[in-house]
Amino acid sequence: MIQRVLIRKAKKQLIDDRERVLEDEKLYFIEDITKDYHSSDGVFKAEDLNKTEGKIKSNKGKDFHIIEASFIDSYKGIKKLAQTIPLKDLGFVLAETGIGKNSIIIDAGSGSGGAACFLARHVKKVYSFDINEKNLEQAKENAKHFGLDNIEFKKADVYKEIPVKDADLLLLDLPEPWKAVETANIAIKHGGFIVIYCPQITQAQQFINSAKEFLHLKTIEIIERDWKVEGQIVRPKSLSNIHSGFLVLLRKI
Repeated sequence: MIQRVLIRKAKKQLIDDRERVLEDEKLYFIEDITKDYHSSDGVFKAEDLNKTEGKIKSNKGKDFHIIEASFIDSYKGIKKLAQTIPLKDLGFVLAETGIGKNSIIIDAGSGSGGAACFLARHVKKVYSFDINEKNLEQAKENAKHFGLDNIEFKKADVYKEIPVKDADLLLLDLPEPWKAVETANIAIKHGGFIVIYCPQITQAQQFINSAKEFLHLKTIEIIERDWKVEGQIVRPKSLSNIHSGFLVLLRKI
């Protein structure tokens, strides 16, 4: 499906050597460009939404830049039944495991399919498991939305069995990941990686203590702090994504 992004830059004015924001930055993600888009800034006509660049104007006279939506634009707007792993943490998975076009990975559990869809663009095959039918349905819908055909979703309890062997990576986003230590050992190939994502450090601790047969490489949290840079104002923004969860990286040796 062809999609667009409408962007309006913030309008600012220098008053007494200080920048004042007269109009906030705005962004609209347009899923269906065959219909007029209604917003608080007015209505954007379908014929204008078919443009791939330049500016378009709403019926209220508001000017917006229009661009073709990229994967990451669409990804940020996926429908969610369960919380997805943040992009900053998924980036860690790619960087630290070195997975690529020939890699086979296991994603447990699927949730809304965010991790599976993100990683599928970089690897050969993703097997994604969940015990919740509604999660699987939403995950499949999101994968279809991106046109990804290298993800296989299946209902399975990975605490009991992982129906895949010789995988390069197992990503565990589960409430009790330590219950999957034995099945993980069977599913991962020699030299393969296991990454767990968990909101509580006690979950990471229990998993590490239960996974003595694996090489524990690191346990981290990725801190992301957004900064406000406007004129002479340079400071951290009051609301920043400081903590999302903990990541544990292990390797089968």
